[in-house]
Amino acid sequence: MPCDRRGAPRPGRGAVAPLALALALATPARAEVQALIAGDCYLATIPGVAGGRAGAAALSAHLEWSEPEQLGVLDWVNREDLFGGPPRRELHELNYVERRVPGVELTLGRFRVPGGFWLIADGVGVAWRSRSRSWVAGVFGGSRSFTNGRSETMLTSSPTPLPLAGASVTRRGQTLQASASFIATSDLVVLYRGDGMTSTKRTPEQFLDAELAAAVGEHGFVTAGLSLGSRYLVTFSTSRDQVTAPPELQDVSFGAQSAYALGEWRLGAWRLQGTASAVRTKLGPTADPLLATISGSYGELGGRVRWHPSAPWRLEARYRFRRWADARLAQRAESAATWRRGALELSGRLGVDAHRAATDAPGLRSSTTLFYRASAARKTTRTELATGAAAVASIGDELALSPGEDARDQRAPFTLQARSYAFARAFLNWDAWFGGAEVEVNLRGDGVRALFQVAWSR
Repeated sequence: MPCDRRGAPRPGRGAVAPLALALALATPARAEVQALIAGDCYLATIPGVAGGRAGAAALSAHLEWSEPEQLGVLDWVNREDLFGGPPRRELHELNYVERRVPGVELTLGRFRVPGGFWLIADGVGVAWRSRSRSWVAGVFGGSRSFTNGRSETMLTSSPTPLPLAGASVTRRGQTLQASASFIATSDLVVLYRGDGMTSTKRTPEQFLDAELAAAVGEHGFVTAGLSLGSRYLVTFSTSRDQVTAPPELQDVSFGAQSAYALGEWRLGAWRLQGTASAVRTKLGPTADPLLATISGSYGELGGRVRWHPSAPWRLEARYRFRRWADARLAQRAESAATWRRGALELSGRLGVDAHRAATDAPGLRSSTTLFYRASAARKTTRTELATGAAAVASIGDELALSPGEDARDQRAPFTLQARSYAFARAFLNWDAWFGGAEVEVNLRGDGVRALFQVAWSR
């Protein structure tokens, strides 16, 4: 890895054993093995923050061993902080799938399950397939591998099992696919108290998801989905006598709901896309009437148009409108163009991000941000060299941190994008190896970020 040796990640003992096991599984002569092993290193200077720098190095591996009716998967990440922060070593998958029994699929080990974004289980899954394989129904159970805070529950010195059980069904057709799943489990929630200490509470959690995808004619595609999940409401004591009391945690079954729909059509050189989504959730209760007006529920509409009029040109326009239940509004519009001739590629993007606060709640403000990106690149089948400049809207532009806010404030200093920056990128692809580096330098104020990557795939 192109990184300082002192920060080079070293696989922990818990990572070496799964890696050796996955490689050992690949011994049968007729088995097919796919491997992706990658390393990356991120460095940044952060003016105005204690220490003034941040960085991490990571090594990750994804291996798949497969025969016609058998499959083995390993997915592992080891990330080390270069400046003394805690490391993060995560085994995402280590499982074996057996399909030699007609109509049955058996999964053993650590595997991903449908539902929440970070739902992984240590256990067993059994699925039944119809003869045409158009219907698949399964059940699975075991212990939850990670909490919502991405804390390991089982592969630690003091395991904390969190039971998990669920079921799923999928229908696959030539023009239609539908799926649904339900999961019941628990979570460990860490809450910070007024004295700087933490308290951990265990709470039940449920997920219900459904999705439908269908082809519309020869050039259209539509998909829609619904997701229901548990919601935690945290209440902190405002009494001086109870400032150090543990916060109250209320679990609301299916208290968070979201739905979405997407349609896409290809009409010759045109490609049209429309989206609609809605999220309904409740923020934590508060005694402040102004803060109580802030809502986490919103509806959103979006559209994208892409036009490829000729070989050198690609044009695109996007628009997104979002309205919260408390009447806040957010709009984002942008357009982009790319021109390519031989190895030369010129591209540009220009847009505006507008937030309008309709309440007097403290901490909110109205803002309008102009963003852009322009670059010139030389691209071949093996190399890419690019340079340019960009300006982006920071995460949380609608939040006012203090009455005397600094115009150069960066609310997300650990992201690779600053408010305005110049960048240079170099990328190389050589047989099974690929990698490169990207460097960003702030145009307003100090700040440098660098990302190095190298990977091997076979």
